Amino acid sequence: MLQSMRDNLKGTAAIIVAGFFGFIMVIGGIDFFTGASGGAADEVAEVNGEKITNLDLQRAIQNRRNMIMSQYGDNAPADLLTDERLRGPVLQQLVNSSVLRQAAQDSGMVMSAATVDRETVQIPAFQVNGKFNPQMFRDSLRRMGYSPASFRQVMERDLVLQQYADSVSGTAFATRANAEQIVEISMEERDFDYVVLPVAGMLDGIEVGDSEVQEYYEQHQAQFQRPEQVAIEYIELKPEVFAENIDVSPSDVRAQYEQEAKGFLASERRRAAHILLEDADDARIAEIQAKIEAGEDFAGLAKEYSDDFGSSEEGGDLGFTDGDVFPEAFEDALAKLEVGQVSGPVTTDAGTHFIKLLEVEGAEPPTFEEREAAITAQLRNAEAEREFVAALGRLADLAYNAETLAGPAEELGVPLQQVPLFGREGGPGIAANDKVVAAAFAPEVMLDGNTSDVLNLTEDHSVVLRVTEHKPAGTYPLQEVREQIVDLLKRDKASAQLAKTAGEIGEQLRSGKPFAEVAEERELALETSDKTRRGGVGQRGEIIEQAFAMPAPAGGNEVVKTFGTNTGDQVVLQLRDVRAGDLSRQSPEQRSALLQQLASMTGSAELAAVQSYLAEQADIELVEASD
Repeated sequence: MLQSMRDNLKGTAAIIVAGFFGFIMVIGGIDFFTGASGGAADEVAEVNGEKITNLDLQRAIQNRRNMIMSQYGDNAPADLLTDERLRGPVLQQLVNSSVLRQAAQDSGMVMSAATVDRETVQIPAFQVNGKFNPQMFRDSLRRMGYSPASFRQVMERDLVLQQYADSVSGTAFATRANAEQIVEISMEERDFDYVVLPVAGMLDGIEVGDSEVQEYYEQHQAQFQRPEQVAIEYIELKPEVFAENIDVSPSDVRAQYEQEAKGFLASERRRAAHILLEDADDARIAEIQAKIEAGEDFAGLAKEYSDDFGSSEEGGDLGFTDGDVFPEAFEDALAKLEVGQVSGPVTTDAGTHFIKLLEVEGAEPPTFEEREAAITAQLRNAEAEREFVAALGRLADLAYNAETLAGPAEELGVPLQQVPLFGREGGPGIAANDKVVAAAFAPEVMLDGNTSDVLNLTEDHSVVLRVTEHKPAGTYPLQEVREQIVDLLKRDKASAQLAKTAGEIGEQLRSGKPFAEVAEERELALETSDKTRRGGVGQRGEIIEQAFAMPAPAGGNEVVKTFGTNTGDQVVLQLRDVRAGDLSRQSPEQRSALLQQLASMTGSAELAAVQSYLAEQADIELVEASD
């Protein structure tokens, strides 16, 4: 079977397969490929008898949407966020994940409860200042529609999936022959000399007649097409627009602090460490308990005995909990300990624990001075949010049928802003947002002069706009493009004159005259480029591209080429030597990095092939979406 799967890697498809799928490591950023059922039980697919429900699909769609919005911000393309656009590819990802996860289960892969707990507390989205925060954990799960128990199931399944994927991609390797072939091409070096004959110094002496300009304009109409354009004015509402003008009363700050202080003790958190024995017998438990009672260092014992490899190197440190992060028996035992005290054996589904209370945080509230700035900002933002909501409620009525948005902007106390002419591809600032572009070019706004509906770009960012100028698509008039045409014609004439000179220089070089001597006679700067590799930008990039397109010199004779650049300059280039890349000339570190990169690429390709093979063998049934 493995050979059959590897056969799928032949050809160009095996070169690079990257970004095959993501794992659930950041809430709201990376897709959940859960396969967990429950809630909205309508079936959207079935993979080898395992159902993928509509709830699974909707969660995955929302997380893909969150990922796109985090990448693009306010400028997220609206058409990429619709359920219709996301449903197909996201459902396919769920199916892909399902067949891999089933393969992992069939192979006997499991994930311990301790590993799930360890990975959970290390998720950045659940942390504040680098530490696990139970409140952040609960809030995030609530937004996602998960309970702690259902989330634990999701984590366990996807960690098993990741383990299976790693077992495939992590076994890939690249041979030295593979690396040598790539290095021969990618690190090829060429030695060449060249001169540039610039057009810039000749332009002032070139004459272009009106008839030439008119003829060029008539023969190249396609170059001077003007897209349909609009200019807009708009009102933008965001909480921060109002926050700038809000003064917070010191008495309100003090009152909020006192309210926080009263409830502060309820937020007490405990930091735990443990020694986990997954399959311990009574003798081993007794051995460790005896060492603890004898006063041996708990962190050292954790490193020596604990089966929780994630925390053992940290002395068993698991971070903070406010009472509902760890299993109930674990939390009950921890709550009874004093700082520095170690429990007796505690049994959970993960195994047997010895638990130590490292510290208690939150026993004393912070001082007013420590909290003053944060509370002030909190109250200011809360008031700004209220003003934002109130203004948003009035915006549609104020802007409706307004001949200009100046009045509504003044009444709401926000600035009226403008964007100059832009096309359907978007423009600067707010005009880069697809929703704004779509509204500006809507017929009722662009042609009828109506104000747009209120556009909710994000949860706390809204815009209303009017078109102030509309230019239909057409051809730019000659007077607007005349200077552009004159410059083009001057460059063409100057370049044609220089091409003759470049040809003469090329003939001199081919006849054996030294390049340095030719350049000196013509007062040109001779540029030498040794050990040159592919790549480059601007004119230098054009020259290198031409150098690498030339045949290698044969019999000790240099190869000469003349060509024009995009700006009209002429170049005479003499290629002296070509050397294939040599892996042996790379440092050990470079060779190692290259082999690792090639192995990673091969691993990604093999993982994609395994998934494709499993999908071909699987019984997959997709349920058509109902209208």
